[in-house]
Amino acid sequence: MNWVLELLRRLRFRFQRSRFDQDLAEEMRLHQDLRAAELQSGGAAPVEAQLAARRKFGNEARIGEDSREAWSWIFLDRLQQDIRYGLRALAANPGFTLTAVLSLALGIGANTAIFSIINAVMLRTLPVADPQALVQLKLGGGGDDELNTPLWEQIRDHQQSFSGVLAYASERLSLGASSDGRFAQGLWVSGDFFRVLGVPAMQGRAFTIDDDRWGGGSQGPVAVISYRFARSHFAEGEQVVGQTIQLNRKPFVIVGVTPPWFTGLDLEQSYDVAIPIGCQPVLRAGATTEDEIHHWWLRIVGRIPEGRTIQQADERLQAITPDILKATTPPEQSARDQAEYRKTNFALRPAALGFSATRTQYRTALYVLMGTVGLVLLIACANIANLLLARAAARQRELSVRIAIGASRVRIIRQLMTESLLLALAGAGGGFLLSLWGSRALVRMLSTSARVVDLDTSPDLRLLAFTIAVAGLTAVIFGLAPAIRGTRLGVHSALKEQDRGTLRGTHRLGLGRALVAGQVALSLVLLAGAGMFAMSLRNLLTLDAGFTRRNVLLVGLDLQEAVPQARRAAVYQEILHRVESIPGVASAASSVLQPIGSAGWAQGVEPEGYTPRSRRDSQLFLNRISPEFFRTFGTALVSGRAFSDRDTLSSPLVMVINESAALRFFGSSNAVGRTIRMSKPGSRTEKDSYEVVGVVQDTKYNRLDEAPRRIGYLAFWQEPEPGSSIRLAVRSDVSMEALAPAVRDRILGVQRDAALEFSSFEARVNDSLLQPRLVAVLSSIFGGLALLLAVVGLYGVTAYSVARRRGEIGIRIALGAQRGSVVWLMLRDVGALLLCGLVIGIAISLGAGKLIGTLLYGLKPGDSRVLGGAALLLCAVTALAAYVPARRAARIDPMVALREE
Repeated sequence: MNWVLELLRRLRFRFQRSRFDQDLAEEMRLHQDLRAAELQSGGAAPVEAQLAARRKFGNEARIGEDSREAWSWIFLDRLQQDIRYGLRALAANPGFTLTAVLSLALGIGANTAIFSIINAVMLRTLPVADPQALVQLKLGGGGDDELNTPLWEQIRDHQQSFSGVLAYASERLSLGASSDGRFAQGLWVSGDFFRVLGVPAMQGRAFTIDDDRWGGGSQGPVAVISYRFARSHFAEGEQVVGQTIQLNRKPFVIVGVTPPWFTGLDLEQSYDVAIPIGCQPVLRAGATTEDEIHHWWLRIVGRIPEGRTIQQADERLQAITPDILKATTPPEQSARDQAEYRKTNFALRPAALGFSATRTQYRTALYVLMGTVGLVLLIACANIANLLLARAAARQRELSVRIAIGASRVRIIRQLMTESLLLALAGAGGGFLLSLWGSRALVRMLSTSARVVDLDTSPDLRLLAFTIAVAGLTAVIFGLAPAIRGTRLGVHSALKEQDRGTLRGTHRLGLGRALVAGQVALSLVLLAGAGMFAMSLRNLLTLDAGFTRRNVLLVGLDLQEAVPQARRAAVYQEILHRVESIPGVASAASSVLQPIGSAGWAQGVEPEGYTPRSRRDSQLFLNRISPEFFRTFGTALVSGRAFSDRDTLSSPLVMVINESAALRFFGSSNAVGRTIRMSKPGSRTEKDSYEVVGVVQDTKYNRLDEAPRRIGYLAFWQEPEPGSSIRLAVRSDVSMEALAPAVRDRILGVQRDAALEFSSFEARVNDSLLQPRLVAVLSSIFGGLALLLAVVGLYGVTAYSVARRRGEIGIRIALGAQRGSVVWLMLRDVGALLLCGLVIGIAISLGAGKLIGTLLYGLKPGDSRVLGGAALLLCAVTALAAYVPARRAARIDPMVALREE
């Protein structure tokens, strides 16, 4: 640590040199002013007199500055002495120093790692021009995050609230002209997207309004790519602008490359290729602006002009809202639904931080983890405080001598606090390095097989300031009380206590015992929290979700508009037959959606004999499936029948619903044979009637922890206009690694241009449990660390108590005390600490349980089984930790103990 002293010496030299330069410059300026006055007056005597007066005045004015400078140097000299002495004192006790620094490094590193994620998703603004001026437009009281194209066009053409507006949406796009499984993260953007954000093109140009015309601009379909995509897909030095790339087998000309610091508005997903929203007909044959009224997919962001507030922008937007909603009202809706739609309003939300699924999904979990690591750091501080108390007691003679020869108590406290600050800074340095690795590990834990999270957790000034602030706070927490306590004893009593023959008692253990009780309480809180999260995860893993998770291969199939719509049903049917013929395949099914995922399809329906209380009350979540779907996923049929190959376009329309839908719409009566009406596909006014032919058990739709939803299933072969992409599910006892190539060969044998993606349904379900698994794993790790620290603290206090009471214990044994009674004497004190800590910990756990209720499934906060198990575990471990020094106390030789005294 000599570099610290060298730094102080250099700072002192630079300060002195700066003062000398300032004095010299002031003297020269005075001479110049006086010389000018002499030339004007024509005499020298007045000038000399004035010069003397100014020098005198300057010296008198500088007295205060010299005094302050002298005191500042005295402070720096003493600080330098304190640092030098503190470094020698810590170096003289390497075991203590290493233990304290490692404990602090773990605690501060964990806090900094969690804070780096919070900083990345909740505090760091977008790297664009004036991000604070960006706001997102939402619709409705609940704030719909995504709007449709007609709403976007109305806002774009009629708004006067913003200096610019943009719209964007994310979508994966296939790359290349062959089915090689290469994909890019695509970004649909408006023509003004880059201009509104203030993002220039590093090469070429950004989009213009002309590029965003429906069907493509005057230059045809164009694209702007990211810097990272350009580096990974083109050779270094190669001219990128002007080249053509294939997106979903359609050519796009690259017109620009964005700078490396811009990765899009979605924090976790860096974009690869941006294309204009107007190019939808290029990638989606038959897409029309009329159909876009049902396609809610765009995020809309506006930039507030300089000098205008968000409230003023909102007032101008609300003035044109009725006209916008009137122009975009779906004509097929009922009069009541149309009136309800026109009553909604737009809401403005700050968008300076960008958009983050992690922020939305993991906000509560991150705060809980931040609180958890904060408690771990408090336990570590309590341990170090106990170590410092023991160290201060061991240094009592030294401190007493220093007080006796004239050192003030404040001076000694400052010296001890300097040592604590050095420990905290060393721990903070190690913790900061650990956090760099820990934050990257956390980002990897947030990633799944289907979604790779790409968060920027690089250190910045805010993260560095957080680490320094935590270091300073911990130094005060664990250093101040031992420093004050260690200097409280008088000189005579301290020197007298060090004399031989004096029996040392336990009067100095009060603060240490209180710290151990606090450690026990906080450890119980963390153990109980870890137990609750672990039980919640177990409930989700063992939940009957209505389907079987294992041995199901999922296939994403996209025909890429290569097959005309009239032939798609036949192609899909042929693919299913070929996949089912693979040896080892039990069944195969196709569907529009797959269970457990972010995609959804909900629609208002009109069940026979049912009068809904609201629009949401008649909502039914839908999916279109082939006949073997229920068999493939293992969903049980409750009544009626499943679909068959006879349910085609030429047969009556049929539907299968789940138990929740049957109970809501038809009560206790039989749902089979009843009718449900809903809007006809492709029509805004006509409705189709579906006969309910079967009822299946309830299944999860999007998430495992969701409440039962009303779900309806439509026959796949009754779809009049099949889309270009579907989902396949294949059940087989063959391993997924061996099955995937066989399925690929069969599909490409039917349609060689198909784009394919493979995944395991079990992995998909496991990925959906990422948050509860992450919280359970991390809280268990931190709970175990807290338990270890508490055990070490309790062991240390007990061992220290034994060491201080050796004379007393020796006398007890010499007078006939049994070893069992000596062990009980030590354990009795520990039991009191443990009981006090358990009572406080249970009270805190019950109070804090309400904060984590949203993260639990099938479990109430403060569950008695979890609290009881955590308390028993803590009792067993702490009893073992206390028994070891207590047993050692019982084996003390009384003669040796009394001779030491």
